[in-house]
Amino acid sequence: MNLYVCEGLESLKSKLEERGYNTNVYGNDQYDAIICNIKDIDLASLNIINNIKHEGTLIIDVGSKSIDDIEYILYNRSYSSLF
Repeated sequence: MNLYVCEGLESLKSKLEERGYNTNVYGNDQYDAIICNIKDIDLASLNIINNIKHEGTLIIDVGSKSIDDIEYILYNRSYSSLF
């Protein structure tokens, strides 16, 4: 699974790599998910438009999520209730 992890989340990126995920792969590979802190990033400013899957790239806001929470979202492609 190819993931784009935004700048500032290096610790999370390392943990995902330890679990076998490909992170910030450049070239022609497409991302299955973008992991970022929505409050700190302008998604439009990311220069990865050519790497977005047209059938759907999941965007995960790290917020207060643990690595296990993020992995659950990746496998199930769903969030738990917001409220």
